[in-house]
Amino acid sequence: MLISKSKSVLVLTLLIALTESVSAHELTIKAKSNVMKSGETFPATVQSAHKFIVPEEVEVLSRVKAGIIEDGKLIESSLTANDSELCIDFTVTPKDTSGSVMLAAIKDGETWSITNEGGKTGARSELESQGLKVISANKYDKYAKAIFNTSHDDTKFAQVLGHPLEIIPITNPADAKPGEYFHVKIMLNGQPYTGPVWATYDGFVTEYENTYAYYTEAENGEAHVKITAPGWWGIRAAQGGLPGVAGDYDALNLRAFLLFEVK
Repeated sequence: MLISKSKSVLVLTLLIALTESVSAHELTIKAKSNVMKSGETFPATVQSAHKFIVPEEVEVLSRVKAGIIEDGKLIESSLTANDSELCIDFTVTPKDTSGSVMLAAIKDGETWSITNEGGKTGARSELESQGLKVISANKYDKYAKAIFNTSHDDTKFAQVLGHPLEIIPITNPADAKPGEYFHVKIMLNGQPYTGPVWATYDGFVTEYENTYAYYTEAENGEAHVKITAPGWWGIRAAQGGLPGVAGDYDALNLRAFLLFEVK
């Protein structure tokens, strides 16, 4: 009996670890160039990975939206799965690049369930109808914003899109410098977010997953990240344990990334 319980605990622990590993994929945006020109096609990608801007998998296209922000709204682009480079390709054609330009990506997450037969995608009721025992069911929605063409006299960098979890720069990215703090506001369902914040830059670590250059905590919706190097930076926030939907998922988890260049 003791052996049976030990095995059950071990299996449950492994299953939970598997869930956390799968859910740890972060949604980001990357482009080969950081400069846009009005009226010209600008290619970019949506990436999903455990390492910062090192793509690992192609998200399900039907669950992803991406494009350019114009007048505070997302203008969706056509998305193409790029299996060879493990990302989603899209292009935008900015009308006005006199100020900063923002791209955004949204993933409407699938429900990921831990069952007596391992981790599976599918709602609790769906899997239970198949005779499976569902231990937990979680949904992961993800949001990414990337800012290009920043300038010192610009104000567009602070656009608020209304994402359920959103990181909004207070510092103008054009003014960001190594050795100084970058200040952000973080909102959770319209209210100030208090919780963990991670930050890193492209190339900081390529060997290890979920490894960041900086950690802090937001209080009353504000966080302060010390910039330590030039390059493409990302600031991440996450909120788990939000109310679920009966029969579908037990809890909703939100992830947000803000990306910008430090010169």
